[in-house]
Amino acid sequence: MTYLNRWTLRLAVAASLAVAAPSQQSQEQSSLSGVVRLNRAPVSNEVLRVKFPRPSETKLKNGLSLMVLEDHRTPSFALRLSIPASSLTEPPELAGTLAGSVAYLVRQGTKTRSAQQIAETLAELGGGLGVSAGPRNITVSVSGLTDNLDELLELFADVLLNPSFPQSELDTLVQRQLSSLQAARSQPGFLAEERLYALLYPNDARKVTAPTAESLKRLTREEVVKYYQANYKPAGGMIGVAGDVNLKDMAARLEKLLSGWKGSPPPLPKLALEPPIKDKRVVLVDRPNSVQTYLTVANRAIGRRDPDYIACNLMNQVLGSGPASRLFRNIREEKGFTYGISSGFSATWYFNDFEASANVRTEVTEAALDEILKEFRDIRERPVPADELDGARRALVGGFARSLESASSLLSRAMELKEYGFPADYWDRYPEQLMKLTPQQITQVARKYVPVDNIQIVAVGDAARLRSALKKFGPVEEYTAEGKPVSGSRQAGP
Repeated sequence: MTYLNRWTLRLAVAASLAVAAPSQQSQEQSSLSGVVRLNRAPVSNEVLRVKFPRPSETKLKNGLSLMVLEDHRTPSFALRLSIPASSLTEPPELAGTLAGSVAYLVRQGTKTRSAQQIAETLAELGGGLGVSAGPRNITVSVSGLTDNLDELLELFADVLLNPSFPQSELDTLVQRQLSSLQAARSQPGFLAEERLYALLYPNDARKVTAPTAESLKRLTREEVVKYYQANYKPAGGMIGVAGDVNLKDMAARLEKLLSGWKGSPPPLPKLALEPPIKDKRVVLVDRPNSVQTYLTVANRAIGRRDPDYIACNLMNQVLGSGPASRLFRNIREEKGFTYGISSGFSATWYFNDFEASANVRTEVTEAALDEILKEFRDIRERPVPADELDGARRALVGGFARSLESASSLLSRAMELKEYGFPADYWDRYPEQLMKLTPQQITQVARKYVPVDNIQIVAVGDAARLRSALKKFGPVEEYTAEGKPVSGSRQAGP
């Protein structure tokens, strides 16, 4: 997954749904000035010999697969329903609008509960309930204490099966989204992502990163209901549960609650993961009077099932993941061009991009790009020193081991195995695979997936001050902050 700070309205809608769920603490980059980087995270032999817990599994009568990971350390549970339906199948006139809006409205009222009553029930029970729509799955989740399991599961089923889609809630959502869209166009990260995805995925729905004002104004309750009725179907879906529960009990409860829910969602879209773009591209989005440049450099790379995935993660740990990475130490710590920079892979069924991004002062835009490209060339051309690679390995293995302490993280990893068809021992072998990777293997994947001669550059800032500097890196295509091409600038297809 990418480490970019993605600000899209579609994701903002999904994030707003976990009303009573605990929020994730944001990770702040802190200064390491004066800190000695030892790069020696302790990794014991016990950590390397991971035995990932095997879930108990069964099939419900309506076609849903059920997996349960028992974890009796605390009296709590987390349940996640994954429906194989895609936001990428929205009608073109509602692209970026419909799936996320339906997900939001599903929990804004049922036949017997108002949105306020749903929120009050969650608060009383200390539970969390969320709904989101993505490129391959609709996800409905519920969590809380097992003492309140029956009440929370009943609420989960009511929201899932009986949404009322009040017109008043739809009207409020549209107005809020129109305001958010206007605000988003003042944000450089939003503008950079809009242009980047138009570069990387120009020929299909993947290029859409947010609604438009026109699509929001076209959205009707009829379209919402139609989308819900077609896509919120169980066949081929999966329910994962982790916590102080067992398979027999959960299967009985869910059979009772979901017995009348039947049918299949539409087929998932068939969208190929294209190879990297061959030609270099430079795109400039004009943000007049900006004192900073938001830089994104990228290209298409790998999908989640690619055999190079683990090696790419380790390579990126060295290059651009966290405050010990080369990009961070160079661009922030040594040069002082930015407060933070990171890189990462979006590797899924439908997205396969590698990206690095940073906010830099306008006057150092050219120098920052030079340094980024220098680091890209270096990791492609020079084997990573053994001690640096060992530190990166240990950081990844240590982070993986810590993630196994959380029932929710265990559930996510177990469902990922099913989603991508990985073998049951995939996570058992993961630490050992990381530790066996050599500097030569890291150089090989860097040469394949870290772009230099075919880099895609998107810069958002004051065009009058950036135009000349960016020409050094290739012919510049210019766009306005409204996403319109500037007449006379070079416009070409990938």
